[in-house]
Amino acid sequence: MPMLENKMTPEMKVKARFNSNAKSVHLQRLQDEIDKLALLVNEAKRQSDRIQAAADALGDSVFADLEATILPFPDRRSRQKKTDA
Repeated sequence: MPMLENKMTPEMKVKARFNSNAKSVHLQRLQDEIDKLALLVNEAKRQSDRIQAAADALGDSVFADLEATILPFPDRRSRQKKTDA
């Protein structure tokens, strides 16, 4: 490789350095985009968890309302007290 560097003209060296810098900038932009996407995925998961919690609370509320409207089964002890008396 050193022989190749010796044969490079100053213009070729500048171009190689420019290409290297351009690749570095491109890689940095890609890394930044990946970081932004990771933050978005994290936020989406957090929002999904909130939605799930709200749906669970709503379901619990509906079932609680249903239980309140359904006549409760008589308690065995209260039935025994009535027959004992």
